[in-house]
Amino acid sequence: MILNGTQAKALQLVANAELRTPEQMLSLLLAEGIRFYFCDYESPFNHTQLDADAVEAVLRADAMRCAQG
Repeated sequence: MILNGTQAKALQLVANAELRTPEQMLSLLLAEGIRFYFCDYESPFNHTQLDADAVEAVLRADAMRCAQG
């Protein structure tokens, strides 16, 4: 995944505000986005099947790995 300049700057600002690494913050933001789009919000693509809990678990585990590293 490649972020453009604006996305990278926004990610760095959010990471700094949360006292996290950009890698950890990106994993957490992705987890929250997936949770919102596939669980808290009814997708207009009703045929899309995704286990959002499994995806969130993987992203959160990655965020914790980034925090320890």
